Amino acid sequence: MTARPLAAALTLVATALTSLLVNTAASASPRPVAGSSVYGGDISWPNCPKGLGIPQRRSQGQPMPVAAAKFVVLGLTNGPAFYPNPCLASQVAWAKARHLWTGAYNITTYPTSAQLARYGGTGAMVSRLRRVGVAAAAFNLDTMRKAGLRVPMIWVDVEHVNGWSWSARPSYNNAFLDGMFARYAAAGIRTGVYSYSYGWREITGGRSLPRTPVWATSGSNTRSAAVARCAARSFSSGPTMLAQWSDGRRDYDITCPGVTGTAGHPNVLTRHQSTRLAQGTKGAAVTALQHRLGATADGWFGPRTRAKVVAFQRSHTLPANGIVDRSVWRALGAGTTTPGHPSKMPALFAST
Repeated sequence: MTARPLAAALTLVATALTSLLVNTAASASPRPVAGSSVYGGDISWPNCPKGLGIPQRRSQGQPMPVAAAKFVVLGLTNGPAFYPNPCLASQVAWAKARHLWTGAYNITTYPTSAQLARYGGTGAMVSRLRRVGVAAAAFNLDTMRKAGLRVPMIWVDVEHVNGWSWSARPSYNNAFLDGMFARYAAAGIRTGVYSYSYGWREITGGRSLPRTPVWATSGSNTRSAAVARCAARSFSSGPTMLAQWSDGRRDYDITCPGVTGTAGHPNVLTRHQSTRLAQGTKGAAVTALQHRLGATADGWFGPRTRAKVVAFQRSHTLPANGIVDRSVWRALGAGTTTPGHPSKMPALFAST
């Protein structure tokens, strides 16, 4: 190949790579504005085309999330454990086509006698139940793999399910959940919990998980009731990250404050850093100075304010002349920015 065709070919390759990078960046899920509340929804087997799934849980063809949704949480199971969502792969494709932030959850149910015999092995019941929990989580991970779904966290849904009864012993129920948590952790996936106060208390004995994220359902059909769950103490004492409400056809979700992060803010004194102050001056800059020094904020630079300034200057090895110039403002914090908190969205969802 001559130099000119080779150069042309290299240019074509470079252009193609640049286009790929640009398109890849453009296709990522949009990062929410820091401090905003983001709307989403959750879907599972009820949203599959009618007639799919196990006989006890036939799909209903319920509608998908509304167009305004920015994230979706996909159900991995067809209701009880060890039965996969029959249309998970198509739901994953639906979410990716819309570049939604994508999460996952699984329903938990107490093991049947057959499941206990198959996965539990021998020994004490607590140990056997923990092994079944491990197996149930492994089943869900395999379901995700087959559907092409990768997420950083899985919500473990702990509630009463019609047709499947939990044990009357919370210690047995918790053993099953512990096995599930352990298997997800071994796969490098964080876990959160979804439940409601009564169900959580009945099933787990009111177990406290103060560092485990919570997805709380309001049990209502109003957004305001869901938002209130963000500020209320959660059923497990963990931090509430998502809140849910429903209209009977769709489940709606919203991120709680802090999930999308917080923006940094410039120090309130920055606007005054070019203002020179001395005894006798008045105005907003003096008021801001007095607030910072703990002096009476009356907006007048009197002897008491000067004494506060002199004391501050001495403590910061500045000339103790009672005059506020740029060096004093900077020592007070002007020109700095209060750091914001990063978004937790990447810890909860996958960008698609």
